[in-house]
Amino acid sequence: DWATVLLLLAMYALLFGNAVLHARAPLALPIHVLISTVAIHLAFTIWHEAAHGNVFAHRRLNDLVGALGIFPYTPPFFLQKFIHLRHHALLNQPEDPNFIYIDGPLWTIPARYLRALRYAREALGDDPRSPGERRWDGAATMTMVAIYAIAWWQGFLLDLVWLWLLPMILAKLVLDAYINYLPHVGLPPDRFRGTRIVALPWLTPWVLGHNYHAVHHLWPRVPWHRYASVFRERRGYLEEHGVPIQHSLSPEPARGVVREPGTDLPR
Repeated sequence: DWATVLLLLAMYALLFGNAVLHARAPLALPIHVLISTVAIHLAFTIWHEAAHGNVFAHRRLNDLVGALGIFPYTPPFFLQKFIHLRHHALLNQPEDPNFIYIDGPLWTIPARYLRALRYAREALGDDPRSPGERRWDGAATMTMVAIYAIAWWQGFLLDLVWLWLLPMILAKLVLDAYINYLPHVGLPPDRFRGTRIVALPWLTPWVLGHNYHAVHHLWPRVPWHRYASVFRERRGYLEEHGVPIQHSLSPEPARGVVREPGTDLPR
């Protein structure tokens, strides 16, 4: 999927270009923070597509895109992949690793981040990763630690905070709002009614199509740039099966009959 590969290239071009600009011809600091935030905002879509095997048919190339894509966002790719696929399997149930994002008001999500870390630590107790995946995740984490250590040693740690750490935090807060909270809050653990669609075309380019998040949960092999077209093509099917479709950014409660979580879907 070359659209995702282009996102990967665009993300790193923005990050490195922003760093060079900051070093040689600095702009106002908020502009640099904004550029890096936009770049890291792309990271979710990149690693997310790789986690579902949607970038390359060749598994190693697919995983490479995922690992490179998630690096500015900081979590290890293979651990995050495992956690994300469990989210799909346990959608909106208390055991869903993303349940912490909908278990309270939007503004209190940061206060629940420690629960997410605890879930990741517990997941490692029954580590599903292969030895090679564990080594890769470990190497990525150590590389990140080394970058910050070198920045401290060489005296540019504060620059790294402005150009990477703060933008990463800001990007995560934005992503949590429209990826983890809005699509699922107030909805049941159901394959059809557990994820909403926010049918606001003006929003689509800003969130790379993830306002049609229910399309992804029903057909995970559909790439991000086809969510809107699949929504238009299959809208009748979605409405027939009770998928929540709304036209505002305010979460609406689910209505109608809830199907059992095990309901089969066509491929």
